[in-house]
Amino acid sequence: MPYFEELIRKTIHTGSIIIPITAVFVYRMYPVNGRIYLASALAVISVILILFDILKARYRPFKSFILGLFGKVLRESELSGGMTAATIVFASASFTILIFRQEIAIAALVFLSLGDSAAALVGKHFGRIKLVGNRTLTGSLAALNTCLLASLAILWLSPQFGWKLTPMTLLVGSVVATLSELFDLPLDDNFRIPVFSALAMELILPG
Repeated sequence: MPYFEELIRKTIHTGSIIIPITAVFVYRMYPVNGRIYLASALAVISVILILFDILKARYRPFKSFILGLFGKVLRESELSGGMTAATIVFASASFTILIFRQEIAIAALVFLSLGDSAAALVGKHFGRIKLVGNRTLTGSLAALNTCLLASLAILWLSPQFGWKLTPMTLLVGSVVATLSELFDLPLDDNFRIPVFSALAMELILPG
């Protein structure tokens, strides 16, 4: 994919930061059931997007309509009938929020929004040393540094929301998020990054 189209795609992907931001407010408004409300809403959106993906794969006029709107920023697998990244982002966000503690889920989803985008944009433009597949050392370092910078902001906000996050927890989460983006496992990276990093942070954070 040409760099300009990749830039547009990752700009849209960075917009998924609205999910953890929304989670902060939903948790504060509904401290008891906020997790269920938000996870359910995201699951409904995921189902709608899955239906769109099915229509895109099987109904040619709808596919032509989607290609007219988003064709330049869709990857080959998405063009050939696979699920779009947006579908997986909303599904993984729903799962992450439902399963993990609020502060861990929020941190993991921030890593997905920002770290993954940094890896793609910096790696594609500046990457020279290949690591795994098309991933580069520069891209992975960009992802790690972006997650660490985001961690500083999250750590600063933690006392205001009563979160129990620690520097070590966020460091481990940042490293796991970066490795989840780097290694090309069967699961899509939009699912791997938040779920694996959240799981790692759950194992590190006491309580």
